[in-house]
Amino acid sequence: MSEPERVADHTIEIRAARPDDAEWNAVARLNAVVPRGERHDYEPRSPAALRELDAVLSRDGRVLRRHVAEIVETGAIVAYAHGFHMPWDHHPARFWCSVRCDPAYRHRGIGRRLFTALGRDLDRLGATELRAMAPENQPDILALVTRLGFRELFRSWDFELDLAQPGPEPLPAASPPGIAIVPLPEERARRPVWLPDLRALYLAVSREVPLPNHADPELPAEAFAAYLERWPTSLPEACFIARKGDTYLGLCILHRNAEDSACLDHLFTGVAAEGRGRGIATALKLETIAFARRHGYARISTAVESNNPGMLALNERLGFVRRGGLVVFVKRR
Repeated sequence: MSEPERVADHTIEIRAARPDDAEWNAVARLNAVVPRGERHDYEPRSPAALRELDAVLSRDGRVLRRHVAEIVETGAIVAYAHGFHMPWDHHPARFWCSVRCDPAYRHRGIGRRLFTALGRDLDRLGATELRAMAPENQPDILALVTRLGFRELFRSWDFELDLAQPGPEPLPAASPPGIAIVPLPEERARRPVWLPDLRALYLAVSREVPLPNHADPELPAEAFAAYLERWPTSLPEACFIARKGDTYLGLCILHRNAEDSACLDHLFTGVAAEGRGRGIATALKLETIAFARRHGYARISTAVESNNPGMLALNERLGFVRRGGLVVFVKRR
């Protein structure tokens, strides 16, 4: 706990968060006011989802530390910061960090105080590397993160395809010669033992995506199947597989958008090394676009990292328009 400080007409105390309903409610409220384009992963906007995130991290042996900024006079929580082991990364000394503040209390040094307290906690746990994100269109936040000792690692840019607009011409045939592009339910019916091979493709391609961390190398098969088929936003009929016989060469994963029923979220496109250069990624993306149009969706959203020029070029070719982005930062201790 840090020494309380006066902020305007209030005394603000930084302390460790308590795992109870009142504090889950307060943290979720802070997440809920963040504009859609500035939201990060792992910032649940409902108390139940936040409680579930904490439970999942604990169940999987992931460390979580959360601090809150509380108005001493009223008990109101006006900001929080947390750091946790990234679920997609098994490095014990690498943590993902986030700070959120009530808009009425920004630019008063609260975020800096929260991060300082959180950093001390993570130092005691042996943290050697911290990761964080900030909107690229908010120079004051970018400057704060830089002052805290972070440096830019890469950018994640949001893109959107307006399905009311005609697609670019000319486009290739929907399926390269000898390659079948099929939705997941069709493949599951054709080949009941689909899961191990598709999981192996997903993990192999994920490890080659130009991100600083690879996909979870221990992702259980059932967890991968649930991601494709049983999450609240899962849409297995919008997940397409490129195969040659029983060999899986490519995969696209789309989910429903949790907040916009007219939008699909394109989460993953990957092609096995032996299938590249044959137009498979383009064919997969075209199938997702055709699916979205057939089912009356208005938009497809996706995100592409700045260090992935091939996918950036493909999205531009297919008519996706950049809508903004986030800067990913790293701080090594």
